Amino acid sequence: MKARAGKQIKTEHYRLKKMAALVADRSRVLDIGCADMPNIYLKNKEVTGFDIRRTRLTSNYHKFVPGDAMQLPEIFEPGSFDAIVCGEMLEHLERPVDFLRACFFCLEDGGILVLSTPNPNSPFERLLTLSLSRRFFFTPDHVCIFPQRWLIRMCERAGFDYVRLFSGGITLPLLGNLPFPRPWCHYTIVKACKYRHKSFGNGR
Repeated sequence: MKARAGKQIKTEHYRLKKMAALVADRSRVLDIGCADMPNIYLKNKEVTGFDIRRTRLTSNYHKFVPGDAMQLPEIFEPGSFDAIVCGEMLEHLERPVDFLRACFFCLEDGGILVLSTPNPNSPFERLLTLSLSRRFFFTPDHVCIFPQRWLIRMCERAGFDYVRLFSGGITLPLLGNLPFPRPWCHYTIVKACKYRHKSFGNGR
């Protein structure tokens, strides 16, 4: 686990720390898709890891539940968590809005979803789009990547009311994960709330 934690700090430090900060005031957190890279910055009272693949997690996780992310409502009771985090998984799903609805089901009223996903407007994606190289551009296990405006729409379609976008930084060779302006960041971070009222805004 030490080697994995070291990899986190090197390549994903800014994104993971930002996501953890957005749920820092919550007690019961579900981390979906945590097997490859558990978030060492989650310091909540109860952190549950969830992934289709069984794995050993870092010591800040209190338990692990195996399962398919599309079957969350079959595994957890409604309102089981006051926060869900999900890093770099939305782009792998064939039915992303259905997944967001499943997250909505598992959150209590007032709960929040924090996810990250690649930004098609990042400098890397824009450069590789020029050549449409299958070697570098078409990642085999990515189904789709989502423009930032449409991430807001998708969350609203799933029932979330208050959606804000943040930069998850950009990862550069040798330098690691660094801050970068939100419109052109490599990782978009979304914070969506399960509130009864209707409003949304943008972060920076």
